[in-house]
Amino acid sequence: MIGATIIGVLIVAFVAVNQLGNRVTGTLADPGILYPAALVDGKTVGNADAPVTLEVWEDYQCPVCARHSLSVEPILVERYVKAGILRIVHRDLAFLGRGTPNESEVAASGAVCANKQGKYWDYSHWIYNNQDGENAGGFRPERVKAIAEAAGVDVTDWDACVADPAVLAEVRASTQEGVGLGVNSTPTMFLNGTLVDPPGLKTPDQLGALIEAAAPASPSPTP
Repeated sequence: MIGATIIGVLIVAFVAVNQLGNRVTGTLADPGILYPAALVDGKTVGNADAPVTLEVWEDYQCPVCARHSLSVEPILVERYVKAGILRIVHRDLAFLGRGTPNESEVAASGAVCANKQGKYWDYSHWIYNNQDGENAGGFRPERVKAIAEAAGVDVTDWDACVADPAVLAEVRASTQEGVGLGVNSTPTMFLNGTLVDPPGLKTPDQLGALIEAAAPASPSPTP
């Protein structure tokens, strides 16, 4: 009877580990993305005088946002940001979170604090590369802290920062600003202030065509 109970416990544990994946194991994957420091300024990458600005609204729990930030955006940086044509601005919001803790707010608060250390883009790439389901514990506070540390954030200062109520207030204000602009899905993008319609994932070539049309006199992009 005792043996059967032990086997039953082991089976439950095995199922739990397989259902929770790296939320249990703590394994984190390096995104392997590094933007040139000279082009990074807070939540912006690109020259301030670039003729085209792409503003991107995202929720860290959004899997499509992860695909954009990890697969599409680095190509835009290579083709257009480095050529001086494009400037990308990230706007984080948190409307996918449910319950307590609100995992979208936890991740976005972490981004605010990583930004204070000049680590916004590193943190964002690590967070997106280590999504583990929505509202299922993947972005619980202790795991987000581990991701932040892996991204090179000083977690001692970061701990104090995320505990500051003003940080959560900033996240909620940004979310409300996005909602006020009509952002109701992610990613939503604005190109030189004009909504890229419909919202959602675009290929590098689709966005590239829009970028080039917005800056017809710009130099040719890097192949």
